[in-house]
Amino acid sequence: MNAAHPISADRVVDGYRHRVALARAEARPVLPALLPAALAGEEEVVEFPCGVGHFLTAYAQAKVRVRLVDGSAPMLAEAIRRARDAGVAELGVGHHLLHALPALPAAGLMVVANGAFDQLAAPTGPAAVLARLREAVPTNARLLLQAVDPDGGGTAFYTPSLPEGVWSHDHIFTTPGGRTVARHRRQHHTPDRSRVDIEFTYTTGLSSTPVLTARVSLILSSPDRVRSAAATAGWRPVTRARHAGFAELLLEAGEVR
Repeated sequence: MNAAHPISADRVVDGYRHRVALARAEARPVLPALLPAALAGEEEVVEFPCGVGHFLTAYAQAKVRVRLVDGSAPMLAEAIRRARDAGVAELGVGHHLLHALPALPAAGLMVVANGAFDQLAAPTGPAAVLARLREAVPTNARLLLQAVDPDGGGTAFYTPSLPEGVWSHDHIFTTPGGRTVARHRRQHHTPDRSRVDIEFTYTTGLSSTPVLTARVSLILSSPDRVRSAAATAGWRPVTRARHAGFAELLLEAGEVR
């Protein structure tokens, strides 16, 4: 296997249909350093793609309206349940892929969390993704990207220093039904390390036979490259941070030309 062909959005969504049963227990989101200040004074936050929901408790505590948007119906259903459990009082939902993302006129802040930007950008590059997100939100809305930092120390799902093509036992968790699951992963970079494919397998008990396999592709862009692409797409820089293996960028939507 190599990292020559990024995975299409349809295949990604189909893969999450099988992973949703594990996703609630598997998820280990890292609260962005820039999120608390970004939420201050906001009325509506959009999380896209939301998966099973990333920062729902923070949204509930900030007392903002929340709109969860994802291309996977099973993931979206789980996110709705988690939002209610977290105490989100006003909740809207949308079942959309990036290319069909509708206008979001009430969005004050959009959050693209946990490396989802890198996954969205793998087939087309960052500029196309940022342009589509800009089309969806009103002028002066803000966008918080939590992108993988290629020069960081790694995240819960990607480690720059992991030997190429070598399986690593990287996570063990217990599902709501009481089943213990071990996750294993290995990585395959393009020769210039501009993109990585990550394979995951999941096993239970003493068996080495996977109960599930998955694969994701991520683009690996420097923060400066993302900022440049954002400017081309009509976003203005607000601030940035590096935290827990992620490069965080807070952007503001400029006037549409």
